Amino acid sequence: MKRTALAALLAASLVFAADRKPLPNQAGNDDIDIFATVVLDKQEIRQTLGADMQDGYALVKVKVVPKAEQSLRLGTNDFTLISRKDGERSPALEPEQITGQAGLILKAAQNQPSRMSTVPNGTIWGGVKPTRSTPAAEDARREVELPPDADKPDSERVKPEDNPLLTALKARAVPETESKKPIEGLLYFAVEGKLKPKDLGLIYASPVGRMVVDFK
Repeated sequence: MKRTALAALLAASLVFAADRKPLPNQAGNDDIDIFATVVLDKQEIRQTLGADMQDGYALVKVKVVPKAEQSLRLGTNDFTLISRKDGERSPALEPEQITGQAGLILKAAQNQPSRMSTVPNGTIWGGVKPTRSTPAAEDARREVELPPDADKPDSERVKPEDNPLLTALKARAVPETESKKPIEGLLYFAVEGKLKPKDLGLIYASPVGRMVVDFK
């Protein structure tokens, strides 16, 4: 009788484990745990960032906790925001890309599908660092533009230290670092349309694994 009851309890626990879904706003494996919250409301973005930000962007507050003995190397290239509505993906942006302070701006041509997005007329991402590229940037036709004030004398150009938004973005961004301790900060993404947290997911992909954080 006891054996029968024990077997039934074990079977029930296995069914529960199989049906159990990942908890919202977090994911993990044997090497790391990730905790993340997406911020879409403009007023909440201002409170979180400490500066006004134009429309068309989302912030993600993220904390990555290494669990293994070795140090974890973390960078913005590890993260991608995905829309559950249409499958469109946005790579994490650098502060200079958002404020237009990058040395050049690369734009993917409209109506040009790529591995990062199969939706025509999708988001046109801002500039990328010359040392980095994304599949979208590699697949799509590129159009190079100079910064808006490129034709102005040096004395009239906006300097990074004079841009309060750039200062705030840099100060709160997820640092590109290697550490055994928890790493936290903000990630910045371009988004289109009216979205709710449940419409989005954060993809983390690195040598220690690939996982998705679903928001609530």
